[in-house]
Amino acid sequence: MRDFCTKGVFMAESINFFLQWEEYFAAQEFFRRSRQSVAPEWLAGGALLLVGVVMLFIEGLSLLAALVLLVGIIVMVAASPIRRWTSKRKWQREPLYETEHEVAFRDDGVYFRMGVIESNLDWKYYQRVMESPHGLLMVYGNNSFNLLPKRAFADEKLFEQFRSLATKNLKTQ
Repeated sequence: MRDFCTKGVFMAESINFFLQWEEYFAAQEFFRRSRQSVAPEWLAGGALLLVGVVMLFIEGLSLLAALVLLVGIIVMVAASPIRRWTSKRKWQREPLYETEHEVAFRDDGVYFRMGVIESNLDWKYYQRVMESPHGLLMVYGNNSFNLLPKRAFADEKLFEQFRSLATKNLKTQ
């Protein structure tokens, strides 16, 4: 933790960290599961399996019924690894993910610096805060968040201080 001044405003508490892809992907999955009770690939794959079973009863063992069943199984099994792979590719193409993140917080908002990008954000910018096993997700927009990893906080006291400030200003989930 270090104190710093940005645009003439003194920021008392701050954290610095480099995001790690594994923890960011875990946060993405946590966020996705919090918004969907059933994964879309399970719905699509289950629907295809159901159609395939119905086709088996109606047509008997046919190539089309077997193909529909096979596609249903592939959708259910392959969607998660494909999602992981596409997330990793996106991560590798975005240089901001790999820059040092500096986050400072106080009663009126949160300051972010990622590489050359700086943002002073009022708490109203965020809709809610969610706690995952890896950290706090500051949710904004329909499906976006900033991850503040627990490991970035110098100690439990600083983590609790930020959590308290965030829950005071935002809805929790």
